[in-house]
Amino acid sequence: MAYFDIPTIDVSPFIRSEENEEGKKKAIEQMREACVNYGFFQIANHGIPLELLSRIMDMYKTFFASSDDEKLSVPSDNYFKSTKKSAGTYEQLLFHLSSSGFNVCPENPPHIKNDQARDFLLGIYYSPATEAENVGKSAHKDPGCITILYQAEVGGLQVHKDEQWIPIAPSKDKLEVNIGDVIQVLSNNKFKSATHRVIRPRETNRYSCAFFYNVQGDKWVEPLPQCTKEIGESPKYRGFLFKEYVQLRQRDETHPPARPED
Repeated sequence: MAYFDIPTIDVSPFIRSEENEEGKKKAIEQMREACVNYGFFQIANHGIPLELLSRIMDMYKTFFASSDDEKLSVPSDNYFKSTKKSAGTYEQLLFHLSSSGFNVCPENPPHIKNDQARDFLLGIYYSPATEAENVGKSAHKDPGCITILYQAEVGGLQVHKDEQWIPIAPSKDKLEVNIGDVIQVLSNNKFKSATHRVIRPRETNRYSCAFFYNVQGDKWVEPLPQCTKEIGESPKYRGFLFKEYVQLRQRDETHPPARPED
């Protein structure tokens, strides 16, 4: 399989203690270009220990290998199993991240604590593809601000660009980053929320872990003045409350609007 070489950005200038203003400027410009042209990029030298990333993936594997009774002890808002025609296509476990201390974790694994907030961590398990069907997650865009994904060494992530689906190479020491609809609106369509999907591989399970950074639900979202009136451009989007937009997105998944522009 040929992999598409999306931009890889060295973010170490933001992590190391020594001053490196030139390195920061270079990384910022690379991110800007990636958001304009792709909506996707990889980050290298991010400072997260591989041992920690591996431990997180192992904890998700432990949960997804547990009994159905244990999985169903988790509230339905946190655990989901695909009910598509190909039952068992994927399962996901969601952890809200805040300081509320509200714990809805299963006992197995015991290492993760869970609470409620705008941002969340999502672990996903995909069963191996069959000859008849291999879709893990169908084509979609993320509604929030930024998504950071770790797909380790088993690929499957694909990005839609130039009228084709392009696979993104997995890497145990890199993270994939994509921007969501909120950033596209704030930038007045200068930065693109990329359409992406997951194709399940043959003969192996696939696990991934994604962090979703969002705005608070009661925040008003509209094109920024720096991207509209201050540069003489008209807004391309109406303003909206983020929570109402998410609700509309969820409704449209089950009841798509008759007009594509809606």
